[in-house]
Amino acid sequence: MSSPTSKPGPCGRVLSRRHIDVILNGPQKPENIGGAARAIANMGLGSLVVVNPRTLNPELSLAMATAAGESVLANMRIHETLREAVEPYELVVATTARIGGRRGPLMSPRQIAPTLLIPNAPATALVFGPERMGLSTEDLRLCHKYVKIPTDNPKSSSLNLAQAVLILGYELLMAAGGETPPPPPVKPAAQKSLNDMYDDLETTLVKIGFLPADNPGHWLMNIKKIFNRSQLTVGECDLLRGICRQIRWAVNNMDRLE
Repeated sequence: MSSPTSKPGPCGRVLSRRHIDVILNGPQKPENIGGAARAIANMGLGSLVVVNPRTLNPELSLAMATAAGESVLANMRIHETLREAVEPYELVVATTARIGGRRGPLMSPRQIAPTLLIPNAPATALVFGPERMGLSTEDLRLCHKYVKIPTDNPKSSSLNLAQAVLILGYELLMAAGGETPPPPPVKPAAQKSLNDMYDDLETTLVKIGFLPADNPGHWLMNIKKIFNRSQLTVGECDLLRGICRQIRWAVNNMDRLE
């Protein structure tokens, strides 16, 4: 079983989710086992545990797991009962699509995710029921917390098993600080590069008759406003100057153009 400690990753920013394993109780399709393995690998969760699967077909599972989930499948553990599967865990979270007096209180994936990433977090299991019926009331009695993935319509609350694993894993990744890093800041060109580019642009637009020759600077201001909003880089200024040079060459060499 993976380590129960949640700690910063190599960059010191993203908390580990390796202490959170996924238990599939009574999965019916080997493809869903493979899809769940892929989701576990994608979202950086712990191990995959399968309870009393209807069919074990390594070939079909591996096809859905792809290379990303291959190691997760290779280390998958199998148990005969859910009671046996949850015994090593200190915190067991059940997923359910149904509501009722004995199924709650229910939390959403976004609500529960931060609570599973506390310092010195306990060894945790996310339990998913069979594709057709989900977890039974008896299964829920073995769990400590309950999570329901919201959907647009209660009549379509049932999700594909692997999709449900992916949604929980995604919310855990976001809660752990795994947002996509912002792109590096763009370094705007110095004013000299801009001025040189504007001089080239003005000369070119006058030459092709787009700007009046008597007062081109006045009309060029509207074009400058567009580029100023873009915060052009040096490379972009050079690109635009290259376009201007090519336009001027084309105007002077019309006989050489097709």
